[in-house]
Amino acid sequence: MKNGFTLIELLVVILIIGILTAVALPQYEKAVWKSRAVQLQTAVKSISSAQEVYFLANGTYAAEYAQLDVDYNNLTKLNTHLSTSSSDAVRGNDDFLIVLNLDNSGQTFSFTSGIFRKGPYARSGFMFLHYMPNETPRLVCVEYESLPEGNFCRKLFGSPSSFAGPLYSYRYYDLP
Repeated sequence: MKNGFTLIELLVVILIIGILTAVALPQYEKAVWKSRAVQLQTAVKSISSAQEVYFLANGTYAAEYAQLDVDYNNLTKLNTHLSTSSSDAVRGNDDFLIVLNLDNSGQTFSFTSGIFRKGPYARSGFMFLHYMPNETPRLVCVEYESLPEGNFCRKLFGSPSSFAGPLYSYRYYDLP
């Protein structure tokens, strides 16, 4: 009697492994992106807290990172096409950027946004609304308007509480 596997048995095993991989890979990718999103969300919250502390001390929001009492050595100063109030208002890494958005007077709007730079969720992320007309300060999930609705916020975070509206080419959702 010979020991070993037949070609059919090997093909069945390979087929089963292929099916398991096809099911597991999308779930793995979703978990990786959710982990990246939580990292971005944490960074936005941290920098937003530093913005609020700066506001309490100075009566206006910081226009650049150098004014904030926050140390993010892993975020480097970036030159982008974004219109900001300072050349030190955009920091980031290979995965995302965080922008201190502030109009010149500091009276029309102020928000801190963290946006993915690449991947399936590029131009999606989080925004902390410090001051906006008719808005309460809060963290929201944002999606770029050209992406399918719910592509980032609903796909990674289940169902955010509600669609809060459009804002500068983005849809934003209140988080639960």
